[in-house]
Amino acid sequence: MGLFSFVASCCSAIGSAISSAVSSIGSALSSFATTIGPVLGSIIDALKPVAEALGRFANAFLQGLGIIQPHENVEDMGERALQAAGKGITMEKFENFDGYMDALRKFELDPEVSSKRSSAEKLVAGLGVGTIGVEDKFNAERGSLNGIWALPMTNPSYFTPERMQGLVSAGRLGGDVFAYLEKRLGGAESNSFRKDLEMTPEGQPMNKQQLGTLYDALDDAREQWASIAKQMQEKNNPTRDA
Repeated sequence: MGLFSFVASCCSAIGSAISSAVSSIGSALSSFATTIGPVLGSIIDALKPVAEALGRFANAFLQGLGIIQPHENVEDMGERALQAAGKGITMEKFENFDGYMDALRKFELDPEVSSKRSSAEKLVAGLGVGTIGVEDKFNAERGSLNGIWALPMTNPSYFTPERMQGLVSAGRLGGDVFAYLEKRLGGAESNSFRKDLEMTPEGQPMNKQQLGTLYDALDDAREQWASIAKQMQEKNNPTRDA
């Protein structure tokens, strides 16, 4: 079983609950909710440092692209989307993403409902809404950018908001990130995946030194993904080594 499959299944109760909640936001999130959503939800719920780092990245990344405003944050937007969905305000009710976001900003939150919802559920919902916003902004195929959170989650010091904004803007993030992290891609596919990332945040081709740094960063990301999977396994089998 690959690490993605393991993480997706090891916290099935939490992942399924979050997936169900996120899918209520709208049919546009169906791919996100059923694939990456349960994985992100399980990891975010179990590993708080990872969750906090991913939340910081997402805020800066989505603010930089204009998906959310400078004073907004991903968790709050996720909570708004979830509460709005509970009142029948879903994405498909609007002609475009901007109209939906305007409705979320005007939606009056119920603090009591919010207090009973986990941070993991709020963050994953916000990441789902943000993913749709990025796909719409760059006319990307629905579901093609579900994996944009994996690289910054596994190596945030290299895959910064600015770097990721540049890659998304240039259309260079369409590969299967998790398959790459798990070494499930063939040689040609792996080379193609890396080739797409060989661009500086300024949009220029990388020099030899920059390429070396990129490859090291990708190796570090793979190691961190393996570490995350190991931590998840230990949390779900706490008596294994007892």
